[in-house]
This record gives sequence, C-alpha cells and structure tokens, in this order.
Amino acid sequence: MTARTTPARALVHAPGEALDVQPYDFESPELITGEDRDRLDAALEGWGRQLGMQITAKTRAVVDVATTPSRVQTFGAVIASAEGPTLWATARFGSGRALYRIPLAEASYWAARMLGAAGDRAGQATGITGVERGLARAAAAEHLAELQPATSGLLPLPSLEAFGAEPPASVDRDAQAVVVVIGTLRKGERRQLALALDVDVVLERLGAVAPKQDAAEVTHRIGGHLAMAPVEVALRFAPTRVGPDTVLDLAPGDLIPLAHPADRPLVITLDGQPVLSAAAGGNGDRLACVVVDSNGALR
Repeated sequence: MTARTTPARALVHAPGEALDVQPYDFESPELITGEDRDRLDAALEGWGRQLGMQITAKTRAVVDVATTPSRVQTFGAVIASAEGPTLWATARFGSGRALYRIPLAEASYWAARMLGAAGDRAGQATGITGVERGLARAAAAEHLAELQPATSGLLPLPSLEAFGAEPPASVDRDAQAVVVVIGTLRKGERRQLALALDVDVVLERLGAVAPKQDAAEVTHRIGGHLAMAPVEVALRFAPTRVGPDTVLDLAPGDLIPLAHPADRPLVITLDGQPVLSAAAGGNGDRLACVVVDSNGALR
C-alpha cells in the first residue's frame, strides 16, 4: 500500500518576513481563486455541455444543462446533500477519488429510454433493476470518461471503481473536494447531477501548489520560528503546605515560613516545566536570578 502524498499549499516563510495575512473562513474554504478558478470553471462548464449532448444522444430526448460555479466542500457534505434516492459512481481520480451523484429518477429515465420505453414513470422510481443498473453504470462511466477530453487535459481521466446506492466506506468523508452541480431541464422537469473531485488532485493539475522546498531549509525556518515564540519563564520555590486554619487566620504583616531550604537553589520553569536551577539575585533595582546549573530536564 503506497502512502498518499498531499501537496503543500503554502511556503514556510523565514522568521520576521513580512506577510500579507488574510482572514480565512473555515466553513467555506477558498483554496482555488482568481485565474485558476476561472480556468477550472470554464473547463467544467465544457464538460457539462458535453454531458448534455451525451444524455441527449443516449435518450433521444433534448436536455438542457446548466453548470454552477465550482465550490469546495467535504465529500461527506456532498453525500449528505443528496435529496431522495441516489446512485453514486465512485472513480479513481489521479491519486484521489471522484464521486458522481446521479438521482435515481434520472438513472431510471436513461435506462428506460435506452430500452425504448417512454420513461414517463421514471420520476416515480424507488428502485432499479439489474438491467437498468447496468445501463446507468455504463452511462456514468461514459460521462466520467469525457472529463479529460472535455477539459482539454486539465483534469485526469477518472477510472470507475464502484456504482451503487451508497458510496464505498473507503471514501474519506472529511477530505476536501471540488464540487460542481449540473442542472438538467427536460420538458419542464429539473434534476441535479453533481461531481465531486479530490481538491488536492485539482490543485496539482492547476499548478496551484507551492514549489517544493529543501527539507533542510524548512527545518531551519521552523527552528527560527520556534526560537522566536514567546514562552513564560518563572522562578519557583519548593511547595509549602499549610492548613485551612492558617490561611483563614492570615493578616497583614504575618510571615509564612517556606519549606524551601535557604541553601537550596530555586527552580526555573519554562511554561510550567522545570528546566534549570538558579539562585536569587538582583539586576539594578529589579529582582533577578543567577542560573546555577541544569537539572537534566533541558535538552
């Protein structure tokens, strides 16, 4: 089993480098913007037109199609948004996956028309026969096969893996996908097909990933960021335990004897973790400490 490589979407910048930081909406991520989005939407619109011509040729009934602008959401959201009985074509898409969502009524109509029937009862379909399923699967495979030529090679050729009422459990519901919805209009009846493509594969094909950085340079820059990260440093005495009666009887001027021996160094903590030993001292008019030695916790 080969490990899947996810392309990096951002460079590791050098510490102190000026950055143009923009707000990010995690519920509606915009991983593809500008010219890349225009190029992708134009390519998918071309596939939608080809899809309409294929359906018209197969069913011998004119169908108008309208393609929505692409958006990014999870495969799980695409699956959950299906309305009514649905068939799913799952395909290998480069190093990722593609999902093609077909309403059961639409698949039944395709099969009925290919078998010579009128297809008038397809809208009432609640199930599908083995023959109809085979015809719908073949049609879905042909539609997906048009993705590469219709987009002028921008997107890879999907390879159909499964076809059924539910997507395989192997589809990662949390993975991000580029989703395009194709609306069909035939004799006043509207239905919606949808195609979800692994966003990492799409970004790779668009060339919208950051250039590969040298591993040593990345390590050096990350180390620089860590060195500049603020941390809390404190000087700590050994804990002293007292009873509630002592605390309740405290008054201004009272002394609390500490359990810390006078000849024992204090402990320097880094974000609550002991790292060094130190003696109390001063620096001008401010308190300070003099590092004595490491307690072995520092690496």
